[in-house]
Amino acid sequence: MKKSILLFAVALGMLTSCDPIKEDKSFDVTDISGDALLEGATFSQYSDEACTTPAADGNFIKFNCPNTSGVTIYYIKPDGSEGILSAGKPGGVFNFVPMRGSDPNQTVYFRYINQDGKEVTASKQFTVAVAADLKPEIKLLVSDDGKKVWKWNYAGAPDGQVWGNLGDAGQGSGKDFALAGAGKWWGVTSEEEFKGQLQHTDDGEYHGDGSPNAWMEFNEDGTITTYDGDGNKIRSGSFSVNGYDPNYGASPRYVGILHTDAGSILWPYEINSGGRMPTDFEIAYLSPSRLVLCYPDNGQWLASWSEGSFWQFYSETDIKGCLTDNEEATWEWYDGDQCWGNGGYGGLATGGLGSLTGNSWWGVPASGLAEQIANYGYGQADGEGATMTFTKDGLIKKSSGGSGAFTYDVNNKRDIGGWGEAPTWGRFTTTGDGILFPVRINAGTTTNEFDIVYVDDNYFVLAYPNDDANTAKGNQGSWAEGTFWRFQKVK
Repeated sequence: MKKSILLFAVALGMLTSCDPIKEDKSFDVTDISGDALLEGATFSQYSDEACTTPAADGNFIKFNCPNTSGVTIYYIKPDGSEGILSAGKPGGVFNFVPMRGSDPNQTVYFRYINQDGKEVTASKQFTVAVAADLKPEIKLLVSDDGKKVWKWNYAGAPDGQVWGNLGDAGQGSGKDFALAGAGKWWGVTSEEEFKGQLQHTDDGEYHGDGSPNAWMEFNEDGTITTYDGDGNKIRSGSFSVNGYDPNYGASPRYVGILHTDAGSILWPYEINSGGRMPTDFEIAYLSPSRLVLCYPDNGQWLASWSEGSFWQFYSETDIKGCLTDNEEATWEWYDGDQCWGNGGYGGLATGGLGSLTGNSWWGVPASGLAEQIANYGYGQADGEGATMTFTKDGLIKKSSGGSGAFTYDVNNKRDIGGWGEAPTWGRFTTTGDGILFPVRINAGTTTNEFDIVYVDDNYFVLAYPNDDANTAKGNQGSWAEGTFWRFQKVK
């Protein structure tokens, strides 16, 4: 728009002047070699973001490059792509934390592009601290595996509303809002409803953010990448967490602040703002399976019942985090009417959260396990009151004294020959004594292999077909018999 106005003014001047226009001014072009790019540049390293504590291997690096108006600072990731640390500034502070297991001696690159489009690059070596373990808040966001997929929590958010608005006075605590919807006003419950909210975007376009199959991947290198339901990349950016306190010490509203580049998360728009994309979100709730963000109108809660925006996400890929709370956690039989039993395998395996209470033919509560244990002659100590503890080292310890180990593979998903809309969440394998009462119903055998049907911070549902070979080929569809196991975390 400004360029068009300028051209119109020049044309008007030509029409009203008898003299030809002469441009005597010359524009300076910064032409610098790569060798000279960092001449006179200064660097200092610190262990804290405020740069108050100098450290020879500090991850916060203050820089000043006086020879240019701005440089892009980056490093090369293991996959060959660039990890941007800073862009468009001649000075400031960038944070560089290499991935676990990296060499502390790292090469950082500095790129400058002048007015003529000429690009020069220089590099510098830094020695930086390499974390032996992830910070607790980062491990919750990226998992112990170093990357984690987050999706819209259509099934588990209060009223199924995953993006919308809330009021200040009614929110109470961040936890109350996240889990019970305290203070929530309105929210989107489907992709079709997202498509009807384009007035809140920056460009009026729909990019696939609202699909139930859309996802964003948080990586331990500090990046977020978002994808539509078909796996096409939408956008990406960086993230960090400031002021993390799981006990809501700074405010009852949040456990920390998620800082991102603008537009990094799924549907990154503040409601009723004309497309504004926040960069600092209140983390109302964070666990291995749930991430809930809030953003007050224009960044600040101003008065009673002032408006804010919210985002509700869940993850089904952090199996270890859910099972162990990233340390260790103890599980018992689900206290509903059916904790062990059978059902049509297609319904069990694709049931998700619904398989905690439904999709079964028959089942017994924990109090009825004693009779089943007697019938099968196995697991005399695995009945009512029995527990099993999962540890971050991949071990299982039973209250009976039995022990073993566990592994999982989130990429090994059974699709039941195409029956149902969702595959299983992965494969769960044990050794040694395995899980509580690992008996296949009506088969008379135990198993150390299971399909993960559902897992979150509180519940864990496993299932397995009695005729694995035919079910794997899709020959028995939804009516193949399978066994289910339902557990809940001990509080």
